[in-house]
Amino acid sequence: MSSVLAALDALDAAVELVSAADIEELAAPERFAVLEWVETAQRRLTAVSHAGVARLERFEGCPPIPIMLADVLRISRKEANRRIRNAEQLAPRTTLTGELLPPVLPKTATAWHDGLLDGEHLRVIQKFFRDLPDHVPPVEIEKAEQSS
Repeated sequence: MSSVLAALDALDAAVELVSAADIEELAAPERFAVLEWVETAQRRLTAVSHAGVARLERFEGCPPIPIMLADVLRISRKEANRRIRNAEQLAPRTTLTGELLPPVLPKTATAWHDGLLDGEHLRVIQKFFRDLPDHVPPVEIEKAEQSS
């Protein structure tokens, strides 16, 4: 846990440094570069959060995970359920015997973790796959996901 806490402290310190920096001294293209970097970092942090959601366990006597997640993160239950659905598709999976499996959407998961996608991109990709007819073979679905 100490390495996680140290990383979180470093992240907090970095956010403080960035937020205290004066971008007024930068030329317009550099300001856009700063905004792009911040956006990518924010997306990557969202992916880290979703990976954590994928590893949540329900403990006996505790409310269901969506309720606990909503309470702890101070988000709506709808948002908690959305994050759980995203995590189920974008995080590595584990079988009952402990075997590791790739995410349901492996290429999308890579782009998500690299900060290349935002929530709207993800919803469009998820809708595309959800709306595919049942008769589409898995190999074609895999090809489609690689090109999305």
